[in-house]
Amino acid sequence: MKRYSKAIYWGLPISLILAISIILHLGWINAFDNFFEGLVHIVPNLKGLMLKITFLADTKVDLIWMVLIAVILWFRKQRPLATNLVLTMITGDAVGWIIKHLIQRARPVQHLAVDDGFSFPSGHTLGMGMIVIWIIMVLLPVVLKDRTKRFWIDFLLIVWLVIVMISRVYVYAHYPSDVCGSVAIALTWVGVMQFVFEKLKQIVDR
Repeated sequence: MKRYSKAIYWGLPISLILAISIILHLGWINAFDNFFEGLVHIVPNLKGLMLKITFLADTKVDLIWMVLIAVILWFRKQRPLATNLVLTMITGDAVGWIIKHLIQRARPVQHLAVDDGFSFPSGHTLGMGMIVIWIIMVLLPVVLKDRTKRFWIDFLLIVWLVIVMISRVYVYAHYPSDVCGSVAIALTWVGVMQFVFEKLKQIVDR
């Protein structure tokens, strides 16, 4: 329960600070975005690679990852975990959609035609963020007791998430603050859902 509370304590304030700063067009957000956009684009001619990466984290592909993981867990008799993942992902995507339409931030002017809709949060990053964070926080502590193996799997998952974030900025689909906010929202929502599941479990077990 403690680690879920920490996820909310870290994720929620960061989400709110970024969202409010974007709504109010605060100057530091522009400086933040300009700095990290420049950093991301230091290496040229990576568009083809970045488009492949962004495809693997597409919102529809995220749902495929979700279904695959849930099906494997279901057949391995881990049905509560399978249900947990599906509900976390579906409700999290809904929350992301609501936030996107409340804030209505325009995308960077150089964005590809295929990337329509609003910019904050990034659906690709939010979906992949929820999968990665859920695996790290919820799944691995249950199915893998070796702390060293868990550390390296956590590390690789985080590196992959960072690469997805970079790819979305590289192809001008989102601003850096969009993808950072998406990870913060993902962290918050995974924490909230696990907190809810733990409370429901306590009620059922009474």
